[in-house]
Amino acid sequence: MLIIEYLTLKLKTLIIIFLTVLNACFSVIYCAESNPTFNVNYHLAISINPGNNSGYINYAIVGESNGKLIYKKFITCNEFILIGMGKQISAANDLGVNIFKQFKIKDCLYKYDSADCKKKPEPKLFDLWSLRYNRNPYCPSGCMPGENMMVDGFGQHKTRPSWPQLQILQQYGIIYINDFFYGKNLFKLLADFQKPEWRQKYEDAVE
Repeated sequence: MLIIEYLTLKLKTLIIIFLTVLNACFSVIYCAESNPTFNVNYHLAISINPGNNSGYINYAIVGESNGKLIYKKFITCNEFILIGMGKQISAANDLGVNIFKQFKIKDCLYKYDSADCKKKPEPKLFDLWSLRYNRNPYCPSGCMPGENMMVDGFGQHKTRPSWPQLQILQQYGIIYINDFFYGKNLFKLLADFQKPEWRQKYEDAVE
């Protein structure tokens, strides 16, 4: 009897060990399937949002995976332009191409410091504030505007666009006005922003 009881106990122990090992194996398989290796794509990005740098436009490199932003690094406007032109090495432009040229963006939108561009009353990269505000936040009421400085914005309200205007911006990949425009959507926005007819359509989209 003692031998039978001993063997029965041994068998139960082996069964428990087997089930524990089996459960552990399934757990490992489940974790491997539910946590695939991230495939991250890096892009240049802009948000029209007051930031820690006291500016109204934030320039950044963002990392996107499966449609979600999982990485963000703020950069200067000059770095943004150099990377976009392919003159500064970055994961956001690893081929070193001029992304502005690819999207047929006029030189003066991003080469605004040139003597020729300073004389042209064309929108510049830093004028993207106008999509959110109805007046230049760098020039509040009573200020003395600089030469060719854009003072009136296209946003319907003081600090935000109208709902129809936001719907236009949502076509470029954002949901809320504080979100980042990035990648192809951003450069499509820049290409459209330089067109007078697009700006007029945007300005007319009031509530």
